[in-house]
Amino acid sequence: MERAELAELLIEAGDAEREALLREHCAFIDLELAHKLKKIGQDAWRTDPSRCVQAAQVLISLNAQSNDPEISGLANWAGGIAALVEGQMELALSRLDAAETTFLSLQKDHTAAETQLAKTIALAMLGRYDEAVECGLRARQVFLAYNDQMEAGRIENNIGNLFFRRDRYHEAEKFQSMARERFVILNNQAQLAIINNCLANTHALLHKFDSAEALYHEAVQQAETAGLYVTLAEIEGNIGNFTLLQGRYNLALDYLERARRRYASLAMPHQSAIAEQEIADAYLELNLAPEAAEIYERVAPKFAALGMRAEEARALAFHARAAIILGEIDKAHTLLGKAAALYVVEGNDAGVALVNLTEAQLYYSQQNCAAAYESTIKAEPAFAAAGATRRLMFARWLRGEAARCQGAADEAFGVLKGLLNEPESERQPDIAARCLTSLGLLASAAGDQDSAERSFKNSVELIEALRAPLPAEEFRAAFFSDKLVPYNELVRLSLDQGRVSEALTFVESGRSRALADTLLGNLNPQLRPQDEFEAGLLRESGALREELNYLYNQVNRPLGEVMDNQSDTTTLHREIRQREDKLLEITRQLQHRSKQTTASVESFALAELQNDLATATALVEYTTLDEELIAFVVTDEDVNVVRALGTESDIADEVAQVRFQIDTLRFGARNIRKHLPTLTDRVRKHLQTLHDHLLHPIEPLIGGRRLVIAPHRTLHYLPFQALHDGETYLIERREVSYVPSALVLQQCLSRPKRKLDNALLLGVADQHIPHVREEINAVNRIIPTALPLLDEDATVEALRKHAPNVDVLHLACHGQFRADNPLFSSLRLSDGWFTVRDAYDLGLKSPLVILSACETGLNAVAPGEELIGLARGFFSAGAPTILLSLWTVDDEATADLMASFYTDLARTNSPATALRSAQRKILREKPHPFFWSPFAVFGRW
Repeated sequence: MERAELAELLIEAGDAEREALLREHCAFIDLELAHKLKKIGQDAWRTDPSRCVQAAQVLISLNAQSNDPEISGLANWAGGIAALVEGQMELALSRLDAAETTFLSLQKDHTAAETQLAKTIALAMLGRYDEAVECGLRARQVFLAYNDQMEAGRIENNIGNLFFRRDRYHEAEKFQSMARERFVILNNQAQLAIINNCLANTHALLHKFDSAEALYHEAVQQAETAGLYVTLAEIEGNIGNFTLLQGRYNLALDYLERARRRYASLAMPHQSAIAEQEIADAYLELNLAPEAAEIYERVAPKFAALGMRAEEARALAFHARAAIILGEIDKAHTLLGKAAALYVVEGNDAGVALVNLTEAQLYYSQQNCAAAYESTIKAEPAFAAAGATRRLMFARWLRGEAARCQGAADEAFGVLKGLLNEPESERQPDIAARCLTSLGLLASAAGDQDSAERSFKNSVELIEALRAPLPAEEFRAAFFSDKLVPYNELVRLSLDQGRVSEALTFVESGRSRALADTLLGNLNPQLRPQDEFEAGLLRESGALREELNYLYNQVNRPLGEVMDNQSDTTTLHREIRQREDKLLEITRQLQHRSKQTTASVESFALAELQNDLATATALVEYTTLDEELIAFVVTDEDVNVVRALGTESDIADEVAQVRFQIDTLRFGARNIRKHLPTLTDRVRKHLQTLHDHLLHPIEPLIGGRRLVIAPHRTLHYLPFQALHDGETYLIERREVSYVPSALVLQQCLSRPKRKLDNALLLGVADQHIPHVREEINAVNRIIPTALPLLDEDATVEALRKHAPNVDVLHLACHGQFRADNPLFSSLRLSDGWFTVRDAYDLGLKSPLVILSACETGLNAVAPGEELIGLARGFFSAGAPTILLSLWTVDDEATADLMASFYTDLARTNSPATALRSAQRKILREKPHPFFWSPFAVFGRW
């Protein structure tokens, strides 16, 4: 038995069982076991206090059977923390003092100082503040002497809290700010949560957000002819609901937004709540489940307070639908139970049927098709009696689909075909598309490939017609996310019949479509006000951006810089998220009524693509069918498919291993780099495994061509240029670049290719990237006509002013990818943070954007291969070629790489060629892929 396992057993055991375990495993009663128990207790201090107390009790029992003084010290330390948890402050001080004395006698002054973290809290609770401060400062000196940033931060937090308790907020802010900066650098989320909570208390008492609160609740009240406003609001709301039932989502969003605005101006809270709920219903149809759920969560209590029982029940039932999409099954059951009770009180049979139908959706999501079938049977009679045609049709589709997945093919066919034959189905194109997909799956299972293909193609046609008019890329991408089945099935059918080119066309039809729409001009991501109300929304969004810049700077202060104001990181992040959510809400609100080109994206032109690739380039586009990873290989000569490259899950595991090995250097201390040869061998093994799966089977089809890769899901996080064949890296054999899809590549290649004569170079150095100035100066020497703007001159305004007029835009600054909120991934300029959506407004004419920063190439990969990150923003702004990084880069290596890159770029005018040359140079000097392979060219090579 391992000591870690024994420690867990001892903590979970009762007194008698614990004593028996200690007797049975007496050989394990040693210092190693004691340290494991102490760590368990310490980790549980703020997460599971009872576990902390149990760990202390075990240590005390362990100490009774040991003569080791260090175990005695650990037992007293853990016992002191347990006493603190239980509110026994004097006992805590006694045990902590005993622990400190023991560790000092053992000449373990750092460990002795660690005991004082808990002691300062006990002293504070006893009101012994001066003694507590003295104790904390003494411990802090020890931690700083050992360069222990973690413990120094923890004690500074405690000292800050001592000043806070005495209402000395600026002094509290000073120490808490220092602590926060240490934890930000360490990226310790647990400690950040603690410190941010403390900083929030101080920040609130410094009255920093009074004006912000006023702005959040500010609303523009429009005045028009008395009485007409209400009438227009009612009409607009009704039109919105009507068009939503027809699947005309763009008109639904437009009219529902008009109604909401009018009700808001009339100060009619119950009608405003209804209008919001109706917008949430539209969001639900578009698969914007988190946004819909947030609205239902907000309006349901309003209905309850107003006694609007039916509206409350409906909000609860629809919220349950959103919860199902989000995978919150228990929450969905709870919401449905509440909704059903309200509908019963209301005597609303159709409402109870709505609950039954939603339960059917829940069961179907869990693949419990029998239960789903039974729930639809319960729902249909009430819908029929009430004349609820759309709900009845949806219930019938779900009954047919549930029958299909149970193997009752004849029944399923009869239900689904009968539903499609009804004239009413033409007015419900979304339900018709579902029926066609289900019928296609039935035909495919029966071996009737021709009927299956017709059904899937008809389904796709309806989906495209529904999708095309949607007014924003967020709506189009979300709508598409659960409608990929007919596209994937058409890929499968085409491949089964040897129609490889057609299969690739169907892959492209379901890939990065919203981004392609933007590049084709069918979507305009820029926000422009249509009236004074929208101008007010833009002003509000501007104020929110200013506040976010302030808050981002608070969270990302450089080490040693004292904050102007104090706040707790937990609260800071909450404040940030609230503002980000509000900003996204305003953005959606502005997009509800935006006018877009409704032309749908045509299939990409394969012959044109092959002509563009010419003899020197090959495109490899990866995708999956079920779990099978496959690759389409396009050259000027042919289109091939290579199958069975591995399972998606296995490949994902290997990619995760590569990223882990990369992060070893990314987050590791300097002494880890002493082991670079060993670390290089480790990562190379995984890169070779991936090469064997992903590239070895297709390289005979590529020959000596450069490689353009369209990744799939987790492959977006893999540096293909670093794949290793056992002898060389891929970059040593050929150029490599990336694209989200072949259609996006075609759009990038269609942009005019210009000579790279002038450049805008913006650089903001900090302690993490001190070589930025060297990088910018080196580039400026290569491009003498460039405009270099460093540090305080590298502002957002300067970027907006100069970027549209240059051939090269180079940004060397701190960047961050926000996995929790990808649209807020950003670059840090001297006066603020530049986000994905900010990039949309640049209006670039430059053929090359270079983001020499951390993680600029990371993207969230949404269904349909929609990439959401900085790359999307700059593509949408007009850049056909972007150079990005896949992880936090080594600053010194990046400076060298950029100097080499620009030297070759001036000679070749090809970013991919220049990057390859630069990476090979760094590779010879620093072989680990962490140093040379983070950068990649996206778009035109």
